[in-house]
Amino acid sequence: MSALATIAVGALAQQAGVDVATIHYYEGLGLIDKPRRTAGGLQLYRTTDVTRVTFIRRTQELGFSTEAIRELLGMAEKGRHTCGDVHEVAERHLLDIRRRLDDLTRLERILAPLVSACPQKGSAVHCPILNALSHPSG
Repeated sequence: MSALATIAVGALAQQAGVDVATIHYYEGLGLIDKPRRTAGGLQLYRTTDVTRVTFIRRTQELGFSTEAIRELLGMAEKGRHTCGDVHEVAERHLLDIRRRLDDLTRLERILAPLVSACPQKGSAVHCPILNALSHPSG
């Protein structure tokens, strides 16, 4: 198929592993171009959009922000960037993931003992979780 070949929105969604609403959401974000419409109103996308939508879906699954996805798409299309440029975006995201993991680990260390100490009986007024949350930590 050539880059000018077209595909209907339902087929695009199915081949890329998303639903039709997701295709429209990506359009709204400006991540994919608006489709060409036939005289009958049928939306026709380029077959190359299957690869693009798949890329967007996969980067979202990995937690990349819309801004980072847009940046990566631009790098792939313009051809003026290096693999090192892509690496920099991915590494920045990886560092952010690691910071969030550290934050979650810290939160777990604080919350797990509170949950374990809760007898799950009696009045909520005497609940050790509520009491601990009501007092400044030391």
